[in-house]
Amino acid sequence: MWSEKARSFRKKNKRGVSPIIATILLVAITVVLAAVLYILISGFTKGPGNTPIGTAFAWGTPQKTTGTAATNTLGTCATGDQCYNMQVGSAGGGITAAGLNFVVRDASGNTLSYAGAKVTLISSTPTVLATYTISTGLWAGTPSTGLSTTQILVLDMGCTPAACAPNPTGVVIVALGVGSYSGQTTATLT
Repeated sequence: MWSEKARSFRKKNKRGVSPIIATILLVAITVVLAAVLYILISGFTKGPGNTPIGTAFAWGTPQKTTGTAATNTLGTCATGDQCYNMQVGSAGGGITAAGLNFVVRDASGNTLSYAGAKVTLISSTPTVLATYTISTGLWAGTPSTGLSTTQILVLDMGCTPAACAPNPTGVVIVALGVGSYSGQTTATLT
């Protein structure tokens, strides 16, 4: 048992933090814990499509050609078809051909349907690496190939210049980001 003298001695030696300091400490600890929790969870909440396609892929100005025996050595542009060659301008972040889908749109933004339209990825050797059929939205070949500035994309409109309706002049080809890429980048066909 404690005597009266021992109890008063213990009360004198008890020291605590003032209520204001205690409140400040509790608020600071709560803020730090909330910040740490936010940082940990924010990595899990980001969904697919967070990399803007414009930071991972760019292409050069489309160069109009017509499929001839000379330009058709790889079968990328059918004889007589209206075609466009586009140099891959930049490719970063490990983007592959599979990270892109293509559509053709008019000046008003309406999606156009050209039967047989396709985009072919050609290496510098030249070799056909992959082909994207616009009407089906499917890749053939090896779309897992990483894009590089030594490659060319060939758009075959699937029709002769006279038969393409509307005429491709002024029409826009759009590369849409898929998977972990979002957004779009465009090139005007002249």
